[in-house]
Amino acid sequence: MRVADEEEHNGSRGTPNSQPRDKSEMADPDTLKRGLTIVDSFSKFTAAAVGVLYLTGFLAVSAHLSRYGVSGFSILQLQYLVAGMWVLGPPFALVSVVYSARDFEERAAPDTTGKFNWRRLLISLFLTAIPYALFWGILASIPGVLLGIMSMTGIRLYLFYLAMLVCAQVLWISWQVQPAKETWLVNRQAVPFHITLLLSVTLTYVIWFAVRIYPLIPFSLGGGRPLTVAFIAGEKRLPAEIKPDSASNRSIPYKLLLATDRYYVVLSQNRDERSIEVSRDSVAGIVVLEENAAH
Repeated sequence: MRVADEEEHNGSRGTPNSQPRDKSEMADPDTLKRGLTIVDSFSKFTAAAVGVLYLTGFLAVSAHLSRYGVSGFSILQLQYLVAGMWVLGPPFALVSVVYSARDFEERAAPDTTGKFNWRRLLISLFLTAIPYALFWGILASIPGVLLGIMSMTGIRLYLFYLAMLVCAQVLWISWQVQPAKETWLVNRQAVPFHITLLLSVTLTYVIWFAVRIYPLIPFSLGGGRPLTVAFIAGEKRLPAEIKPDSASNRSIPYKLLLATDRYYVVLSQNRDERSIEVSRDSVAGIVVLEENAAH
């Protein structure tokens, strides 16, 4: 009976595992909610950024290939994403530097009543030149890029960056301005106009970049500079459009514009033709040659 009484007494107290957990060990609902909100916002931002880069890259690649009469549309192509990074990477870095350096500019060059702050202007111009110089440093490290760039191209590129930056700043100020501080340029009603202006300048920049800068970036880095290749003949003869090399089972060198899972597109060597589409099934493969092999 004594043993049974002790077991009943212990059962009424409950085991340590059955006791309620400390509140500090339980997840805070507010903290969990904030964490989920941050993850959700980050996911949406990442998806939007990838979408913008992909669309921009698609426009750049399409504008580049259209010069040769090629339509390289494909739903999934990594080249579009890489091209978008080349196009929008430097402007995004410029905007990031400008906005992150505002506190530094205010401390280094405080405003003086009634005087134009030339010191702050010089600091701002210096800071905006940093990502621009880094981009040109990257281009200079790629063989053959600077040889194809004219002096005015660099100036136009910098002016495009400044134009997009100014349009973005005016749009942001117009969006947040208080009614008492509105002007003819900065006001809520002008936001649609500033959005249209920013998109127009950005679209013009993308097309200009696709024509002037993108063709100089190597194909292996996601750019538009054609590879020098030779087609290898398989069991079948090479297509009639491809000229064979009499000294081997390869074709003569061609400039590769586009490679998909179904076909290759190369520059034609005939004056009255711009490009040639070659089915992958019609050749055994391709050989990538040195760039001076076609000369």
